[in-house]
Amino acid sequence: MQLIYKRFSVITGFAILLAVLMINTAITRRQIAVQDRNQDWVLHTQQVQLELTTVQSLLKDAETGQRGFLYTGEPRYLAPYNSALTQLDAHIDKLAALIADNPQQAARMPILRSLSKQKLDELAHTVELDSAGKKAEARAMVLSDVGRVYMDKIRALMADMSRDESALEAKRLQDVSNSTHSLIRTLYLATALAIIGLVFLALYIMREMDQREKHAAEIREREEWFRVTLGSIGDAVIATDKDGVVSYVNQIAEELTGIKLAEAKGKQIHQVFPIFNEQTHKPVDNPVAKVLESGLIMGLANHTVLQRRDGELIPIEDSAAPIYDDQNKLRGVVMVFRDVTLEKQAQSVMRKAEKLAAAGRLAATMAHEINNPLEAVGNLIYIVRHTPNLPEEVQGYLAMADQELDRVSHITRQTLGFYRDSSEPGPVEMRTVIESVLKIYDNKIKGKSVLLELELAAECPAVYGLQGEMKQLIANLISNAADAVGHTGRIRISMARVQHAHGNGVELRVEDDGPGISAEHRAHIFEPFFTTKKDVGTGLGLWVSKEIAERHGGNIELSSGKDSSLGGAVFTVFLPCDAQIGTASGAA
Repeated sequence: MQLIYKRFSVITGFAILLAVLMINTAITRRQIAVQDRNQDWVLHTQQVQLELTTVQSLLKDAETGQRGFLYTGEPRYLAPYNSALTQLDAHIDKLAALIADNPQQAARMPILRSLSKQKLDELAHTVELDSAGKKAEARAMVLSDVGRVYMDKIRALMADMSRDESALEAKRLQDVSNSTHSLIRTLYLATALAIIGLVFLALYIMREMDQREKHAAEIREREEWFRVTLGSIGDAVIATDKDGVVSYVNQIAEELTGIKLAEAKGKQIHQVFPIFNEQTHKPVDNPVAKVLESGLIMGLANHTVLQRRDGELIPIEDSAAPIYDDQNKLRGVVMVFRDVTLEKQAQSVMRKAEKLAAAGRLAATMAHEINNPLEAVGNLIYIVRHTPNLPEEVQGYLAMADQELDRVSHITRQTLGFYRDSSEPGPVEMRTVIESVLKIYDNKIKGKSVLLELELAAECPAVYGLQGEMKQLIANLISNAADAVGHTGRIRISMARVQHAHGNGVELRVEDDGPGISAEHRAHIFEPFFTTKKDVGTGLGLWVSKEIAERHGGNIELSSGKDSSLGGAVFTVFLPCDAQIGTASGAA
């Protein structure tokens, strides 16, 4: 019975204390609302006073700027005048909005607007007269005191408005003081009641407070641990509730999705995490929905991309897992995903590197296999040419065959040289290289009746590098130009000594009158395996040329047809005279 009585006493006492505190809380809340309202009105009055002062100050600034201009004739003295013109209307509008609740003050606003306009018109008229050279008329207008009359009226009007606002401010400050005193009395009463209640319930409340504080500290520590842990994970993390509504997004996820936590929170997962198939660009089933349906861990299918807020598609990999509480109820889903763009790029580079290596091995093998029968054919031609009593016509044919055979042998040796990297760096005479390459493509150029224009400056210095690579660079450019031009087309090859930002060097330009390169292809023209020749090109020539130029400390650029009188593609190569090559490798 005593236990029941004690419990009843504690409950009754607590209920009485709670009821008194609730009543007092309601009263306190009302007093605080009154206090806030009174303070807001005081602030409102102060803002009106500030706007009145600002408007009057702007009018003074305008008048000061006008006087300064009239006295000096210098336009720079009009700066305060021009500044006042740009700001005055906005401040008058703001003042009108602030006093719209006060009929007496609001009735004065049309007068203030009219007087301000008249004053500004007077100032503007004097400035225009002075600017037009009518200084005497401008001075006479100033001396007529018209502007002073307008300004006195404005001051008087604004003084009345300021006086009324000051009276309102005093009244509202008194209201604030009264409400403050009432609030203090209410707080004293609440404190007294709380102390009385705490005297009777001290042990119970203290024990409860200790327990609650301990539990709260544990919760805060656990929440902070989870926040720091999830924020420190290198992968993106998104958590949802059991309805698929986002509840948490870590920093990495914010960066990948382009959506901040504050915005993502409360949205459905498909709004924050829209995913599509990389090949078809069709929407993919969201793994969160699958986990909520099955209660099992799920992962994304291959070739899945995430669409960021800006529309960019990012290849990702992810997994989603269910979140269960201590009663084994599904409370939500946590999804971990990451950007695999770099991995995709690395895989692509590896595939391209494998293709390049295979192409190099195949080219070297073919050159080697071709070289052996070529030597045999050369020997046979040599024997036939030295046969006695051979007709002169046959001798000519054999000489021509020998020349063509030498050209084929030269190409095979060059291919093997590129692959085996047998060349050593040294001075390279670019004129000689260009002429030797032109011999290789002589038949191709003549076969299309192409007009070849050479503008090779004699004073060009030698370039330090690998002669084989220089030949390959120039051969790629000339071959592309020969493919681009039509029958009876034109190719111009020019070379000159130039002063570049990185030092002295040689600038080589290869121009043609072909169709040029479209804007959509320009960004990709130097990428490996990109070609506009369809079945003819391999897509390696320009990429290799760019690698060679940069390895020798230079660069290669593509210009539009506007930079050439021929109207086609223009490739410009700069090679420094004194640069050391970046690597001793042969063809890339």
